[in-house]
Amino acid sequence: MQSIKVLYVGDSEVVVNRYLVGADVIEQSYFNDNGRWFRDAMAQEPTVEVRHVTPHAVPAQFPARLGDLQAYDVVIFSDVGYNSMIFYPGLTPPYVYPLGPDRVGMVRAFVEQGGGFLMVGGYLSFAGLNGIARWGGTEIETLLPVAIARTDDRAEIVQGFRFDLVQPDHPIVAGLPWSSATWTLCGYNKVTLKSEANLVASYQGDPIIACWGYKGGRTAIFASDFAPHWAGDFVRWPHYATFWKQMVHWLAKRT
Repeated sequence: MQSIKVLYVGDSEVVVNRYLVGADVIEQSYFNDNGRWFRDAMAQEPTVEVRHVTPHAVPAQFPARLGDLQAYDVVIFSDVGYNSMIFYPGLTPPYVYPLGPDRVGMVRAFVEQGGGFLMVGGYLSFAGLNGIARWGGTEIETLLPVAIARTDDRAEIVQGFRFDLVQPDHPIVAGLPWSSATWTLCGYNKVTLKSEANLVASYQGDPIIACWGYKGGRTAIFASDFAPHWAGDFVRWPHYATFWKQMVHWLAKRT
């Protein structure tokens, strides 16, 4: 069977720290690669091939044409905001118009013509921290099985939580030992299930896993995160990789 090609966008940042030590100021920066959790998990799965594009690399590395995007079976957005996908930074006069392709509209067309799309939660997913992710009201919200808030949508569950399976036989979650698992999650984005969508898992009535068919393709959400802190010790669950493999296979219509 040909491997499923996944374009995974997001989950990294450059962190800058400033230390004030008396009369001296020390600055330190480092690259935080939160994409490693999903990449490493899928490296165990010969049926899934992942290309990771960090938010900073979107202008140079995200496909510029729909035909190039259609080389992939599934697109994933996780902790990448609308601004990173729509802006064309670094331009200097004289400006050239148009600025470039509409990447967000391209993703919608990709799904309408048969592709799979997944949004995973985080501070720059859905509405996000202080609402800055800004996916509400966009074409991405149109194709998702959930509606997105217009303000900060974070639920910080510092004491930890476990979601409940609503459809335990759904191919995304079927066959995994959920009842004996001991992991906890520590947060998620609060979204609202659309009327025709499938609710697969929830916490206190909020969707955690939801999916549906959108025109020719399939889309899904996981409202918590790939990586800590929200993912808690979920990333160390022995079946973490299998869960994401099943999610990808469902989105690519292999199940």
